[in-house]
Amino acid sequence: MDIKQKTTETYNKIASRYSAGHFAHFWIEEFDFYKSIINGKKVIDLGCGAGRDAAIFVENDFDYTGIDASEGMLKVASKRTPKGKFQQIDFSKINFPNGAFDGFWAAASFLHIPKKDIAGVLQEAKRITKNGGVGFISVKEKSGMDEGMIDENKYGGLSRYFSFYTQDEFKILLEQNGFSVLKMTTHAEDDERKTNWLCYFVKIQKG
Repeated sequence: MDIKQKTTETYNKIASRYSAGHFAHFWIEEFDFYKSIINGKKVIDLGCGAGRDAAIFVENDFDYTGIDASEGMLKVASKRTPKGKFQQIDFSKINFPNGAFDGFWAAASFLHIPKKDIAGVLQEAKRITKNGGVGFISVKEKSGMDEGMIDENKYGGLSRYFSFYTQDEFKILLEQNGFSVLKMTTHAEDDERKTNWLCYFVKIQKG
């Protein structure tokens, strides 16, 4: 079984437990800024999980589509936010036409992509977003480990794959893949690990 499949299976197993602990809206300032820079209402949430961010987009009258590889997470999401549209799709093969969305939102999802595959995922996000559209991406800051499977006690030792970045490392990746970085911020989480999130607001410039 490959690492992507293993991570998806973990999410299928932990969906209801995970969503119970992750439903308070987390990206408040980030969402407010994103809302101020997007031109249009058609948004795709890449790795929507259990639909925490779906609720806030729908409440703010966005035409929202959430995609995720985990069927278990999507079941929870569609119950929680019935007005959202949800589809089970892998990031690397998104079946939407070029420029279909005004913006994309990828909160805490691209960190599950192996570094060798991240360029392809960024290219897909760019492809389905219109020229001049905007995106939000958050990943975890590197504090030791670069990437790999992590067993988590809180989920009974089930494993998920993570990749970690320095702020400049991910910024360079974005620029190499044709994004213009509008703003970078950090968001410290008050958890056991004191996770520091690296947040990027980007603009799509094609051609």
